[in-house]
This record gives sequence, C-alpha cells and structure tokens, in this order.
Amino acid sequence: MGIFRKAEKKLEGFVEGGFGRAFKSSVQPVELAHKLAKEMGDHKTVGVSNVYVPNEFDVYLGQADYEQLSAFADALKAELSNYVTAFARREGWTLVAPPRIELHRDDDLRVGEFGISTRTVNAPPEAAAPAYVPPAVPVAAAAVGPMADQTLLYQEPPPAAPVAAPQRAPAMRAALRGPQGEWELRDEVTVIGRSRRCAIVLADPNVSREHVEIRRQGDGFMLRDLGSTNGTRLNRRDVKQAVLQHGDRIELGATELLFERLP
Repeated sequence: MGIFRKAEKKLEGFVEGGFGRAFKSSVQPVELAHKLAKEMGDHKTVGVSNVYVPNEFDVYLGQADYEQLSAFADALKAELSNYVTAFARREGWTLVAPPRIELHRDDDLRVGEFGISTRTVNAPPEAAAPAYVPPAVPVAAAAVGPMADQTLLYQEPPPAAPVAAPQRAPAMRAALRGPQGEWELRDEVTVIGRSRRCAIVLADPNVSREHVEIRRQGDGFMLRDLGSTNGTRLNRRDVKQAVLQHGDRIELGATELLFERLP
C-alpha cells in the first residue's frame, strides 16, 4: 500500500466541510487529492445518460502553505489533475473538459487550513468537443492510487467541425434584491460571497468568501452552494443545488436575497 493510499485511509475520520483542517501542521498534497475527489462527488449532476462532475477547482491556502506548495505548483497541479481524471474514470463520471486546478493565497486561513471551490465549465467554443470522458489509463486493478505509482496519459480531443450557430431566443432576465442592493444577473455564472473577487459581494460575516453561484441554464437559473461554511437555504429549506423560480428567497448567512424574473 503506497503513501497516498495509506494517508487517504487516515483522512476518513476527519470532519469534512467547506474548509478542511485535517492536520495541525502544513497542508499535504494527499489531503488536497482526497478533498478534490470528495468535492466532485458532492457536486455531481445526474444527466439522462451521464453523471457530470466539476472540472475546475480553486484551492485556497494560507500564506505559509501557499508559499510551500507554490514552489512546485506546476508539478503538483499536474499530479492532482491526473488523480481527478483517474478518480472520475473509476466512478464512471463525466468531465465536460480537462480538469483545471489553481492555487490561491488567502491570508484569512491558518496553517493546515484550506478551502476548495468547484465549477463545471465547458471547453472554449473554438476547442469545443463532445463531453470529455477521461481516457483509459494504466491503473492496476482499476484502483485509484497511489498517485506516485501511476502514469496518466491525456490526449487532447480533436477540434470539432465548425457548425452554423443556432438561432437563440432572447435570454431571460432576472435580478436579486436584498438589504445591500439590487443586482441584475447578466453573466453566465454569478458568484456571491464575502470575497471582493465575487460578482456580488455581501458584507455579512456569516457568509463564506465564495458562498454560492447562480448559473444560467437554458431559459432559467440554477443556484448551487460552493461548499459554504454555514450552508444555503431556499424558501426556508437547506439546499445544495436548485432551479430558481420567480419569488424565491435565498438565505446566505444572515442575508436574504429575493430572486425575480424581469420583463
């Protein structure tokens, strides 16, 4: 049994949440691998014939951990991407594009603490192709791990043949209203949270730095919790993901937002 497999077994007993603190010392790469796999499973979407999982991951680290891991960031991100690819293949999950993992520094975090936010993002239109299914890789006994014992091969899918752009109906307009303002949802994805990086910033200490996202889906909008610390409520019910309807009330921390369709 390799070092990563042994470490993963030790991690099973720790409490999982929006932020992990599995070790009192610095964050270890195997912690990140374990948590990335869990985040994929927690945020999967069941389609008609496929189970889709996030393919983009933002990893937030405190100053000391960020400086330590960024020293070999390229190698680490490549190894974690390979692990995510192999894990998805083993579970029969579908990635809509090759995985992308980025490291970020967050001075609010202490040594050993880290946070992960996830997204499902298609490949750019010029390189669009059918949903990315992890390719076959040489993994002994179809088991994922240890990471150091695997060689994962990735082949870029061939570019899609150009097709005529379909005629689109006018996009539905919607807005959020709350005690701190009113925002029209103009983007494909709108992230809401306490961080200044968010499209909608809420000055509420009970709101996570990146709490939820609202994503356009066809002629509607989908609300998805991003692993927040205090959770998300929709019409007084706890939710991880839900389709929004006119008049829905979204509770983030101590802040309530009203979702409205616009004429």
